[in-house]
Amino acid sequence: MANIHSTSAVGSDLVRRPSWVVPARGSWQGVTACAIVLAEDTGRVLVAQCVPADGASPEWGTWTADVVAGQSPLQAAINTIAERCAYEGDLALSRLTPFSDARFFVQHNYVAVVPQEFVPRIGDGCAGYQWCELDRLPQPLSPALAHLLDRAGSDLHAMAGLYKDIHGLFDTFDPLRFED
Repeated sequence: MANIHSTSAVGSDLVRRPSWVVPARGSWQGVTACAIVLAEDTGRVLVAQCVPADGASPEWGTWTADVVAGQSPLQAAINTIAERCAYEGDLALSRLTPFSDARFFVQHNYVAVVPQEFVPRIGDGCAGYQWCELDRLPQPLSPALAHLLDRAGSDLHAMAGLYKDIHGLFDTFDPLRFED
C-alpha cells in the first residue's frame, strides 16, 4: 500500500470530514476523482492512453475513478494510484480545483507527487502510458485533462518546474565546496 501524505490542509480533512463523503444516490454517484502523478526527480507527469467510454478514438488523460458512496474523493484518488496504477511507494497529495463537466458531473482533482518515475500497470481500457513534460503532452488530450490543465495548468507547471529545478540542483551541488 502506498504511504500517503497530504500537502493540503483542505485535502487532509477530506478523509475525516463527513461533509466530503459522497452520499448514496444510486449506482453512479456523479462524482469522480483523479490525480495527476508528478515525478519529483524529473518534474514530468504520467499520462495514460485510454479509450473513452463512448468508444471514440484513444485519448491521453489521467487515471480517474468513480467516488463510491461512503468514500471521499481523496480516498478514491489514493485508491486509483495504489490499485489501478499498482504504485506502492511514497506519495504526497495536493488538492487542485474541482470542476463540473457534462461527462463527469463533478471531478475532484489532485497532484500526487512521487519520488521518481515508475512503471504503472496498464489495464482497464488503457493502451499505454508516457512520462511527459507538461508542455509536451501527447495529443489528443481527454476533455477532463484539457479542462484541468486550462484551470490549474499554471499551478502544475510551477510544481513541475520546482521539482525539476530541485533535482537539477542535487545533480550539480557539491557540499564540500563550502568546507574549509
